[in-house]
Amino acid sequence: MTPSFTPTKMGSMIYLDHHSATRPCEPAIERMGPFLKEQWGASFAPHRMGQELVFALDTRYQMIYDLVAASEKDQFVFTSSGAEAINQVFWSVFVEKARKEGKCHIIISQIEDAPVMQCAKRLEELGCIIKVAPVDENGQIDVEKLAELVNPRTALISLTMAHGLTGVIQPVEEIIQLAKEKNVLLHLDATYAVGKYPFIFESDYLTFSGDRIHSVKGSGALFAKEGAPLVPFILGGSEQNSLRGGAFDVPSFMALSAAAQQAMLYLDMMALEVVRLRDLFESEVKGTVLFKDTMRLPNTTAIAFEKVHQEALLYYLNRKGVYATIGGSYAGHLSKISENAISFSLSRMTTEEEVLKAAAIINETVLQLQAISEAL
Repeated sequence: MTPSFTPTKMGSMIYLDHHSATRPCEPAIERMGPFLKEQWGASFAPHRMGQELVFALDTRYQMIYDLVAASEKDQFVFTSSGAEAINQVFWSVFVEKARKEGKCHIIISQIEDAPVMQCAKRLEELGCIIKVAPVDENGQIDVEKLAELVNPRTALISLTMAHGLTGVIQPVEEIIQLAKEKNVLLHLDATYAVGKYPFIFESDYLTFSGDRIHSVKGSGALFAKEGAPLVPFILGGSEQNSLRGGAFDVPSFMALSAAAQQAMLYLDMMALEVVRLRDLFESEVKGTVLFKDTMRLPNTTAIAFEKVHQEALLYYLNRKGVYATIGGSYAGHLSKISENAISFSLSRMTTEEEVLKAAAIINETVLQLQAISEAL
């Protein structure tokens, strides 16, 4: 007899997926409030309300700088998303390096998300040469092979700091050293790394999406070192915000600064309690943890299940209120690594009760799917 599935009614959903964008933290929402209801003026306006906003903004930048250990000399651009920030990096390098200096060679890796892949494709259509660096059996970029791809016309290396699906952390220090030795600009996307472990902004460019640290959707950040080419991607900026056109989205910026402050406060928790919960989850779930012996993010794990196809498992977990991911339109697809694996990601808000409840549901669902597979 073929087992059947019945949707499970649950009091709350269990989110083990940061790709669907984490919910904003309360401080982020609270900090937005006054700038939606009372201080709703434009920061470029010469009147008092506008100028009061300028002062309010100046006091909040430091929280975002502190999160990535940026210095006061580093340039910062508040963007609508990590994707916009990445686009601005690629456009700046194209305008200032490829067009003016003929350095039209760009290197990315095979594990990048859609924004980097699509930016590279667009520049390729504009005459640039794109090379793709491979990863090794540990899920890390092969630094030696990356070095072999660099030539005198290489303008930019663009890589993620950590893989969003597997949690594998890339050898960033070696890559930074390589870029400096080769005199090549380096862009690191920290979308999955920021707020998960402490690091220092040492590359030429750093980008991240705010919603991954519990800011609101529609917030992102771009940092550029002094001297790194940086031109507007959206034209029409004011004198105070010349690197990005349009009125400054003050409420969303305030949410990002609050989320950055909270992320800093919880870094120790990510390294201790969230790691403990992830390890507990991995020990409870009956599957094979991928890249377990490689340095990984404290909150992310990819687990493979024998005789179970990932899309079927994801579908039934979704019906039972456990939300995970296999990647897709924005991120790379986990099927490139394993067709039996699903990626799970905890946040600092995840509880031990949720972890154990999710593990039990996953194990039950896996057994049911395996029974179906054996019956076919």
